[in-house]
Amino acid sequence: MLTEQKNTETKTVLLSDLETSFVSFLMQDIFHKVLQIAKLESNVVIVGEIGSGKKIIAETIHKNSNRLSKPFVSFYCVDINETDYKDAFWGQLNFEENQLTLRYDALEKAESGVLYLDQFSELSPKYMDQIIDSIHKGFHQLYRNNQNNKLKPRIILSFNQESYRDIINTDVWKVLLDKLDPMVIMLPPLRERKEDIPVLIDHFLEEIKKANADFKDLGISSQALSNCFNYSWPGNIRQLKNAILQGAILSFGQTIKSEHLPFTINWNLPYKIDDPKGIKG
Repeated sequence: MLTEQKNTETKTVLLSDLETSFVSFLMQDIFHKVLQIAKLESNVVIVGEIGSGKKIIAETIHKNSNRLSKPFVSFYCVDINETDYKDAFWGQLNFEENQLTLRYDALEKAESGVLYLDQFSELSPKYMDQIIDSIHKGFHQLYRNNQNNKLKPRIILSFNQESYRDIINTDVWKVLLDKLDPMVIMLPPLRERKEDIPVLIDHFLEEIKKANADFKDLGISSQALSNCFNYSWPGNIRQLKNAILQGAILSFGQTIKSEHLPFTINWNLPYKIDDPKGIKG
């Protein structure tokens, strides 16, 4: 399914609050490189575990490029069905100015902007190959000789880390390199940059307080913070954000304690069980 974001400002946008929350040298170095890549016109592959912030990187590239005022179009590739695929990527015959032309919906929506294929690595090799081929053909059909000053959309693909390891020696990867010639950005998992965890938690707490007036006293205990710091976070930033949101709700907007965190992080219950057959109280 295609979703589109448009920016009305034409000036370069600095990193968002979440992006500036990263304090690890590793992520600071990555964002420095991302800002340099944003100024180029090359296509990009972003590789990282689920929830590691791949879409944040894609949006940062868009916001800090000369395509800022143009659309950011996202196509979610998980559980794609044939109708969605055909509507977005198959060339559709169209009668225009007394001649038949081919239209490519996804490319035209993202004209001069960015087309982000979210979770591209979760497609079957067949769909991957066909979409790459459709993009390549569409480039030549729609933007031949750069008519009317139209710019081809910049293509950004997200890959889960495990899928990336599986695909790099396949024919599909060779086709992708040949037809899209992308730069590759590797995102480390949260467990490899734990110094980012406390500042990310502060960021999420502030977000929740701004969105809920009754949660103005929201905070987190030192023990709960320690639990978060020592956890491996297989779901990365997304899982951390969900854990803090759960803690905010179970603490009624007060101080998040260890027992308010998900069981995967802390096995203490936020209530007492007096009867082994059920909960009393």
